[in-house]
Amino acid sequence: MSQTLHMFAVRVTTAGALGAAYMVLYKAALRRVDFDLIPVSALRRVRWWSTHATVVLAVSLTLTVLGLVLSTAT
Repeated sequence: MSQTLHMFAVRVTTAGALGAAYMVLYKAALRRVDFDLIPVSALRRVRWWSTHATVVLAVSLTLTVLGLVLSTAT
């Protein structure tokens, strides 16, 4: 495996794992949030992310798996 492909695989795996971890934490936080306490200026952003968090989690997990597959390729 070339050094460039290996470094790419490591970065893809890292980005995917971090994205997945952040989305799991975000989804856990959404279960406890009181939407009445969120400022109106941030409410649209919170609602957008709450709607799209599952998709971002799926993409992050896909990137993690892709990075792991690339890193084990010979």
